[in-house]
Amino acid sequence: MMEENGGTRFVLYRKDRSEITRGKDLLRGYRLSSTAPTRRVVAACCNSPLFLEFKGGHWLSLYSSLWPEGQAPKPEIRTVTGDRGADVVLDNAIPSGTWQTMGFYGKLLTAWIAMGFKVPNIEIKEEAVI
Repeated sequence: MMEENGGTRFVLYRKDRSEITRGKDLLRGYRLSSTAPTRRVVAACCNSPLFLEFKGGHWLSLYSSLWPEGQAPKPEIRTVTGDRGADVVLDNAIPSGTWQTMGFYGKLLTAWIAMGFKVPNIEIKEEAVI
């Protein structure tokens, strides 16, 4: 899941355009604390990570490794790059930085407006704090 530069590649989808069609009962959520705003969701049958979800977020961050080799959508932006270690040097193949991040948040807001400011809930039967 983690790439050579220490990052994890995600593909973001609006929740209202995402659907779990099979195996919903096999999903398990994990939080780093009881108050953590994020949960990681895995398929319990094979322990495969599926997505990361932010509490109150209208999108899902799907792990790009779910797609067969070469079929995941191409990355458009890097975010949260300020958290990387000083020894991690990013190439210029994918844009990152303040203006790109502002544009990204603008796209998120535009999508949320298009959704009528709704935040669809993804019901997960089992959740644990790790």
